[in-house]
Amino acid sequence: MSHIVRPASFQGPLGTLRGMLHLPDRPSIDDAPVPGIIMLHGFTGHHIEDGRLFVQAARHLAAAGFAVLRFDFYGSGDSDGNFDEWTMDTQIADAVAALDWFGALPEVDAERIGMIGLSRGGATLARLVGQDTRPKAITFWNAVSLPELHEARRREFRANGGLLASGLRVGQAFLDTFYGTDIVGSLRAYTGPGLVIRGTADAVIAESEALALLAALGARGVLRTIAGANHTFQHPDWRAELFAITTEFMRAHLM
Repeated sequence: MSHIVRPASFQGPLGTLRGMLHLPDRPSIDDAPVPGIIMLHGFTGHHIEDGRLFVQAARHLAAAGFAVLRFDFYGSGDSDGNFDEWTMDTQIADAVAALDWFGALPEVDAERIGMIGLSRGGATLARLVGQDTRPKAITFWNAVSLPELHEARRREFRANGGLLASGLRVGQAFLDTFYGTDIVGSLRAYTGPGLVIRGTADAVIAESEALALLAALGARGVLRTIAGANHTFQHPDWRAELFAITTEFMRAHLM
């Protein structure tokens, strides 16, 4: 199925958020609204993501009949703000704004919205669904869940004044709101189905983080692994498997 792509721009709590909207190519404006999926990018990421991961995923999902929004959090990519201004709390607020905007589109069925979170975007997703009941199905791609496992990174940030190799600077407010948050505890409040996908060769996120998400989901959760895959699934075969697993799950719970 072919699809339509158009720029997305909407107001977040701190400024304008920007990204891209993918829609199935419907033959008539009178067609019923379709289920939707919102994608949340990772730390230092953006709505394209590493190796165009989010572009490829959105195309695949739109071809399968979903409306898809991929956008930049405040301070990232094309959105307003600077990188050192964002926190876990601002990202959750941005995700709420995305749900508001996306769910109001005439092409989207607001009662059938799912979300995908990559890496630290997965941490944001877990926090979000602990307080917002609108997402009906969620998927974690190599997601962060245990901030304490990343304590060495926090010490590194503080030692160099928050400056990253990419030239971006991490703000103190992010350090406080991320390392002091209970991601797994938030996820326990979510009552819908969840899919946890982990690449077995991910050198960024430990296996224990995937298992912690699965435990928080309880009977509602499913864990799938992709053999040999790294953090952003940088091989066509890994991505084909990732997209197929994700699409099957979203179809089962949203269509």
